[in-house]
Amino acid sequence: MQHRFQLLHCLIVGFAAAALWSAGGCSRKTDLPDLQTQIDRLQGESIDDQYKALSNLQELETQAAAAVPALRSLLTKTKDDTLRAEIAKTLGSIGPAAGEAAPDLIPLLDAKEMWPRYAAARAMGTLGKAALPALPKLITLTKDRDRDVAAVAKESARRLSKLQKQK
Repeated sequence: MQHRFQLLHCLIVGFAAAALWSAGGCSRKTDLPDLQTQIDRLQGESIDDQYKALSNLQELETQAAAAVPALRSLLTKTKDDTLRAEIAKTLGSIGPAAGEAAPDLIPLLDAKEMWPRYAAARAMGTLGKAALPALPKLITLTKDRDRDVAAVAKESARRLSKLQKQK
């Protein structure tokens, strides 16, 4: 008899949980970072704030398009390859709305360090037709000494070649 009560209790709890979930009562609503706050952080002097802003902008993805001018400015000002790679990653997460930054990313494809080359090559594959000028460099990078860079360059070159054929 106790087994039946336990089973009945589990069923009731299960149905209640399902009802709450479908009604939105148990759904976890994540608060997205405030875009203007992230732009302000990018323009500040604190490197920690800049990295935090980049992380938050990556979370915003396409909604972070208004941050592209600030990202481009920071990209051209800094000589820190790790920061430049993170900016490239952020621009890539924004996608085609960050296409205007493609010319700023092309020099990263020649970076000495692997991570900026990787991040820039990956971003180029997401920026759409604005990244077509990078196609020759990406094709060259498919033979990069680093396998990960070569693989991401190959994928981005494939995407851009497909877009080029649609012209």
